[in-house]
Amino acid sequence: MKKAALHFGLLLWLWILMQGVAAFAQSPAAGAVLTLEQALRVAYQRNPDMIEARKEIDAAKGRRIQAESLPNPSMEWNIGGLKKTTRNQKEVYNGNLDSFSVSQPFDPPGTRMLGALIARDEVKISQSTLDLVWADVRKKIIGLYASILSLQKTEEIAHENLSTTQQFFARVQTRYQGGTALRSDVLRSKIEVSRAENDTLVVQKDLKVACGQFNLALGYPLESEVTLSDSLEYEALHYRYAQIKDAAIAARSDIKIERTRLSSKKKTVWREILKTIFPQFEVGLVRTTQSFNNDTGVNLKMSYPLWGLNWGEVKEAKAMKEKQEVHLDTLKKRIGLEVYAAFLEVELSDKQVLIQKSSLEEANELLKQVTIKYEEGETPFLTFLENIKTIKETRVAYYESLKNYKEKVAELEQVIQAAPVPKV
Repeated sequence: MKKAALHFGLLLWLWILMQGVAAFAQSPAAGAVLTLEQALRVAYQRNPDMIEARKEIDAAKGRRIQAESLPNPSMEWNIGGLKKTTRNQKEVYNGNLDSFSVSQPFDPPGTRMLGALIARDEVKISQSTLDLVWADVRKKIIGLYASILSLQKTEEIAHENLSTTQQFFARVQTRYQGGTALRSDVLRSKIEVSRAENDTLVVQKDLKVACGQFNLALGYPLESEVTLSDSLEYEALHYRYAQIKDAAIAARSDIKIERTRLSSKKKTVWREILKTIFPQFEVGLVRTTQSFNNDTGVNLKMSYPLWGLNWGEVKEAKAMKEKQEVHLDTLKKRIGLEVYAAFLEVELSDKQVLIQKSSLEEANELLKQVTIKYEEGETPFLTFLENIKTIKETRVAYYESLKNYKEKVAELEQVIQAAPVPKV
């Protein structure tokens, strides 16, 4: 029976290990093309913060095992006869084991059970902390994914702007050689080319930094190639404040954590009260082997908090429980404000995207018109440059607003704990 149980336990452990290895192996390797869903799946498995949170769960389970165990027993040996004596004209030690004892300490009745329940609460807290960490990691991954897509679009715009300014510089040079443009126009157009080159370099640097942050968040090497398959597109907001304001408090992991902590504080109060009623005691077996006293006995020790009756610990435990109640009530109120503020931020960014989208369409039309007007000589030189700058800024602002919108939605989902675990 024992062998069968041992074999079953070993097979179960191997199956769990193989499932974990398979799940880790199924995650895309560094440099692979990633959708947002795949990136979230990789982050759930490999993000350093998630790994730390899982290790903390294991540590809490270890502390629970220790809390459920009895205190460690102790053993004592008394050896006499260490003084030298003369035997057969030689000085020798006459060492003897005079006595030995084994004792087992016991906590006051009920306190070990309460300590074990408190340790189980710590396991629940560490598991809820994992959910909190995932909500934060998920928000970070979505934000970085959107940032990279936005920077890639910004890089395209920067290259297009550089090409436009270079072509414009070439036309101004041709006009200057033909006597229809000023020397100052040539110099100004050359400055615009230099600015466009600088803008392109800055965007390329920012993109590399964002990719590095993305790789670290996924648990990949810093300089791994980042290729994203999703596009930066607008999706209408589907959250309604009336639907999420009450559900957020019930779903928030930090509320669950603080409620569990309050439960632990209440158990701590009762544990300290039990210590004022029942003593801590120790039961031992003593064996004496001396020739004049060869006997076996039982040793009983008791310890009681006579000078103070442990009321100081009780008072502290009650104060910590009341403090936790205040903290939990305050957290509920603060969460209501966080949800309201996060929803307003999403609403604002949603409207900003629509405004920037309309401006983008107008900017594209403006580009066509100012190019034709300048070629026909109807638009002044400086006016043309200002229009080109406005068009570029409008296009960049549109993708920046899209990125900001994605980040704000992810932040709202973090606040309301709408952070589903990705399917492996």
